[in-house]
Amino acid sequence: EPDIDMSAAGVLGLDVGNTCCTMAVMRHGTVQLIANEQGSRSTPTTVAFADGETLLGEAAAAQAARNPKLTMSDLLLMLGRDFDDPVVQAARSRWGFLTSAAEKDGAVSVAVPGGKTHTAVRLLSLVVGGLRGAADSFCGAPVREVVLATPAHLAPSRADALLEAARGGGMRVKLALPSPLAVALLRVAEIEAAAAGGDGAGADAAGGGGGGGLGGA
Repeated sequence: EPDIDMSAAGVLGLDVGNTCCTMAVMRHGTVQLIANEQGSRSTPTTVAFADGETLLGEAAAAQAARNPKLTMSDLLLMLGRDFDDPVVQAARSRWGFLTSAAEKDGAVSVAVPGGKTHTAVRLLSLVVGGLRGAADSFCGAPVREVVLATPAHLAPSRADALLEAARGGGMRVKLALPSPLAVALLRVAEIEAAAAGGDGAGADAAGGGGGGGLGGA
């Protein structure tokens, strides 16, 4: 499938939060939030497995009370952290789903149907894939490039895991910035305008898209 013309569609942005995610597009100098299939402008960062189906976002959150062992939340909290991390251990008391340490690297491993496990990266990539579908519908063509608005406190290893999740969801990360979503989109618009005008500094900033600008404690 051909990629959407980003100059026509606008600059797409994704803000992945521990509670919910938001997708937006910048068009004609304004930020437009993209609604999900249920019409909401924010989507719970939640995945569930029920009756042989994978449920995402609101559909997953809606059945969490009756299916706690197979409804996964706190995905950003788990992302890039070891199972033994004190933050993970403190959060486990509120989780209905089962977690363990991955044999390979000690990362958080989440039990899913069929005796299998998924990493937080894999689970989050499912959410991103669902958001990408909403963006496709909104823009009227396949969308594959995204600007990530990342939490300012995100450590480099966790930021790398977030980038991996975005790629796993079918997105190419155009740029990642530790900024609120609207600010990140405005920054990219500035970069593209500068690049179009022959400003080398703007092109250099855009070139750091894979991991430049990501930091945190």
